[in-house]
Amino acid sequence: MQNDSEKRLKSDSVLWLLPMLILVGGLASLAVSRTHSSEERPRPVVLSSQPRVSQERCAECHSDITDEFHLAPHSRTLKRVPPDEFIEKFAGRSVKLQGTGVEMEYRVENDQLTVSSSAYSRELPIEWIFGSGTHACTPLITWTDAHGKTTSLEHSVSWYPDGKLARTLGMEELKETEGLLALGVPRTPAQTVNCFGCHATHVPVHQGKIDFDGIEPGIGCVRCHKGTVEHVRNMDEGFAATIERFSQLSPREAVDRCGECHRRADELDGEIRPDDKTLPRFASVGLVQSPCFKQQAGMKLPSGKPARLDCTTCHDPHRPAIHDWKVHTAVCLDCHHSGNEAAHDCPRAARDSNCLKCHMPKVPANDHLEFTDHWIRIQENFDSDSVDD
Repeated sequence: MQNDSEKRLKSDSVLWLLPMLILVGGLASLAVSRTHSSEERPRPVVLSSQPRVSQERCAECHSDITDEFHLAPHSRTLKRVPPDEFIEKFAGRSVKLQGTGVEMEYRVENDQLTVSSSAYSRELPIEWIFGSGTHACTPLITWTDAHGKTTSLEHSVSWYPDGKLARTLGMEELKETEGLLALGVPRTPAQTVNCFGCHATHVPVHQGKIDFDGIEPGIGCVRCHKGTVEHVRNMDEGFAATIERFSQLSPREAVDRCGECHRRADELDGEIRPDDKTLPRFASVGLVQSPCFKQQAGMKLPSGKPARLDCTTCHDPHRPAIHDWKVHTAVCLDCHHSGNEAAHDCPRAARDSNCLKCHMPKVPANDHLEFTDHWIRIQENFDSDSVDD
């Protein structure tokens, strides 16, 4: 039996009343069956009130970081159309979804990107694009519901890094062939706010309604570093710096900070199992299950300093991702070095081999996308040939 929200979505008459339709997207907004609903989950921090610190103000002292930050995926998690690079991912293209046969067509007219479908009678404007393109870009249709709150429909088509338009990850079971629900899956007002909250630095929300003109797209400094207002005030008054640094957090606190958007282990229902094929999507969940993470307190680096493993040990969130496996395996060898207190060496491969292929393999999520499994462990399906470069 349909609920009231579904009935409103399927009613053509309702769409005549919509003040606007905005299309956005991103993998972080995807619902996962093993994850608590957005109403139950702790929400990501959404900066929706003054005062706040601008990126330009941060750049006054931290230009060594901010000058390159525009190249980092975090800075491109949300774009308002039209930047040409995002329009080109969809413009002038069409796709037919496998399974349902629903067709989508995307075109540009007067700098406005729109989508039309054989399943629905009206052309819809695309004003926002979620996702940096590292994994995908996924549309989300938004409107104001009967209670004055922003709600949405996550689009069933995504752009993937191989250049293909295909079914959005997580929507493989979508069977609708007619009406608005053929274009995606409904998201509640709380889920919609969470989508924007994980892809933007500033999201003004007033009684559940998002002020789209006030959104500050992308993940900026103040989104991850708490206490920036106090930090700037203290610096202006000549006091010592008070900014919160990830290195001052415990490894678990640091990973959970990233997990506000990349998921945390305490958000998943049921037992977390290594054979769960959905876990590679959530690196912060897998990492804290790893023996490397759990046993780090007893390890020392060759320098004599205590070992530390969190997300930023391997990934600099301020810069583009590094894909050279030698850079990452060097981190492995910090603990698996030749000293007396080192973790065990691998008995199946040389120390200069690519550890990642066996202990952090890439796992396909669909035909167009794969994720690195961050649950670092001895894989049961070990293949000795996989150590070859």
